[in-house]
Amino acid sequence: MQRIRRQVAGLALLSCLAPVLGMGAAHAQADWPKRAIKVIVPYPAGGSADAMGRMVANKLGKAFPKVSVVVENIPGGATVPGALATLRDPADGHTLFMASDGTLNINRWLLKDVRYDGDRDFTPVTVLNSYPHWLIINPQGPYKNFDDLVKAIQARPGKVSISVNTIGGAAHLALDNWRRQNGLNFEIVPYRGSPPAVTDLIGGHTDAHMDVVGSSIAHARGGRVLPVAVLQGTPLKEFPKAVAQDPRDPKALVVQSNLSVVMRAGTPQAVLDKIYSVLQSGVKDEDFANTLSMLSLDPVLLEPAKAKAFLQQETQRYGVLVEKSGLEKQ
Repeated sequence: MQRIRRQVAGLALLSCLAPVLGMGAAHAQADWPKRAIKVIVPYPAGGSADAMGRMVANKLGKAFPKVSVVVENIPGGATVPGALATLRDPADGHTLFMASDGTLNINRWLLKDVRYDGDRDFTPVTVLNSYPHWLIINPQGPYKNFDDLVKAIQARPGKVSISVNTIGGAAHLALDNWRRQNGLNFEIVPYRGSPPAVTDLIGGHTDAHMDVVGSSIAHARGGRVLPVAVLQGTPLKEFPKAVAQDPRDPKALVVQSNLSVVMRAGTPQAVLDKIYSVLQSGVKDEDFANTLSMLSLDPVLLEPAKAKAFLQQETQRYGVLVEKSGLEKQ
């Protein structure tokens, strides 16, 4: 009987404390932000992720004018230093991280000493945008369209070369999967970034290159490269001859690559929701839309819960691709 009385008394005490605890959570939300907000970009200044990070900072600065919002570039190390710097800060909503699928979903499968878990250690504000990819060729070369390239691969096994910007990235894994699914035999040539790869394509050293649209669109507009396939279901109006690929077809050459805004796990949900609301409204602004258009990026803006579920699925999808690719941890 005394045990029951103690339980009843405990429940009564909790019921009395609940409003107080709720008021504390509400106060924490109302009290945020308390100090400067930092947006960490794990790439050098000047790239597309940096531009999007600065746009996020711009929107937060306008929404919360009483605090400063700064962008901190921490490049190199397969984005690991930037990720670890984010995790060293408290989970109080004052540090945001611009995270690619490489950071959140791929590094765990390819790096021996990654020292973080993308799903466990980060919580998403949103999947901000996707990175459209395409396949480009040299317009002075022997191929005029995507079918020509595929026929050449089939006619000359092992002789055709297609370059990618990095080993183990979204494009490399998608290209390797396409090769395997279709029983094709061609060489995948990894580079360190788009500029040298495109230079060698124009110079006739490779047959094709798989690239982020925004990285080589200036060359396409100048006629130095020819886009023959856009590696998503939506065609590009400016380049109607680039054949769109069907994401529902397991044998299609499709790349799904994203940039997310994440924070350290444990950040209050109210803060995540508040930041998401700012970004959801901000994407409608002319400067945000112009930046996306200039960089040839597609807005996504998944809400936090859906972003979390999507990113967890992406981790598993990439795990399968890495395993089938035969790539070993470095």
